[in-house]
Amino acid sequence: MSITKFQTELYCINCKEDTVHEITYVGENIEKITCKKCESELHINEELILSAYAADVLQRIKTKPDRMSEEIKQDLGKFLYSIPIRIITKPYRMVKEYNDTKKDIQK
Repeated sequence: MSITKFQTELYCINCKEDTVHEITYVGENIEKITCKKCESELHINEELILSAYAADVLQRIKTKPDRMSEEIKQDLGKFLYSIPIRIITKPYRMVKEYNDTKKDIQK
């Protein structure tokens, strides 16, 4: 799941004016909004973020057969060459992604 940060101008209830805010997304969901002037933060519930992460993983699992079929159609040789390595490293990559997501949520 990707972590994306954007800056935009929003009204800050602490500063009582429009200020630059940083919005942090985890996947398609907002994790937190931070005022760059007074540094006040609005955090979104961690359980909500993790449930969105779980839904994202399930969606990726569900669409994997179609994505693999497309890879086979595009380049069978490249697919056959890469699949053994991908099968071996996938559990590690999934654990790393989960740990990175948890770490980013806890910041």
